[in-house]
Amino acid sequence: MGRLAESKESLAMLEELLRRRICGVCVDRNTEGGCGLSNPDECGLFNRFPKIVAAVSRVESEKLEDYVAAIREDVCEGCANQMLDGYCRVREEVRCVLDRYLVLIVSALEEVRGTRLQHGMVLGRP
Repeated sequence: MGRLAESKESLAMLEELLRRRICGVCVDRNTEGGCGLSNPDECGLFNRFPKIVAAVSRVESEKLEDYVAAIREDVCEGCANQMLDGYCRVREEVRCVLDRYLVLIVSALEEVRGTRLQHGMVLGRP
């Protein structure tokens, strides 16, 4: 499919796919199954969605670690939670939605693109 970030239709389709796959299992959901954030626009996944798609789109790899590197460079670098040295308390405390659901995010984007991650790879560990 090539670069996913080029089409508004592709972005809308990907966003809907991720909302179906992630929002229903997200730890931030409320008891009714909807978003439990006081301001849903604060969701780290959807407020940075175009950047996330662009980062994943530029990678062609079967290894998750390559996608992690792209996300760290293109998305995390501009996040207010990440320090200049790359440390992120939110990520370290497993509170970053992007980091927490990265495998689901990359898998969905790669599914739409028609490629697949190597099975059994999680952050570079077999």
